[in-house]
Amino acid sequence: MRAFIAIPIPEDVAGALIRLQSALPYGRPVPEENLHLTLAFLEEAPEAALEDLHEMMSALRAGAVDIRFTGLDSFTEGERGLVFVAVERSEALQALQDRIAGLCRAAGLDLPRRRFRPHFTLTRANRRPDGPARDRLAASLGPVPGLPGFTARAVTLYQSSLTPRGAIHEALAAYPLRG
Repeated sequence: MRAFIAIPIPEDVAGALIRLQSALPYGRPVPEENLHLTLAFLEEAPEAALEDLHEMMSALRAGAVDIRFTGLDSFTEGERGLVFVAVERSEALQALQDRIAGLCRAAGLDLPRRRFRPHFTLTRANRRPDGPARDRLAASLGPVPGLPGFTARAVTLYQSSLTPRGAIHEALAAYPLRG
């Protein structure tokens, strides 16, 4: 099963991101219900490993984490382009991500070893922007004054199904963040 663990976004903050997203000059908007901050992408995970992970996550003891946005940015994945709102790196957020990655590995899941770049993806494109589209996108990147942050009080295990119209994410379980 294709799965991931993420911090969901509260409705009021999602509204602010959707308004921000609508002003972006490039890419297909990520649907509101798919906005999340990925802590661990599990790819195709065996159900037995997900059951073990669920048991470990149910016993997770971690405090709530403050999420603060730093501005719009972009990066490419191969030939694709993504625009995202970056999240401020904090010790608490990094510790939560490290802890969850450790639980995933303890459940037998192989996670890619890459640097954690906390963000919420706002738009996706099948190719990188070039020419005037690249210039318009570059002009839209940077700080976003007044974008509200929030306190993450739970993390969620999602199943992700790929369809011709895009990914559909279904919440399988939520785990409260309590000290």
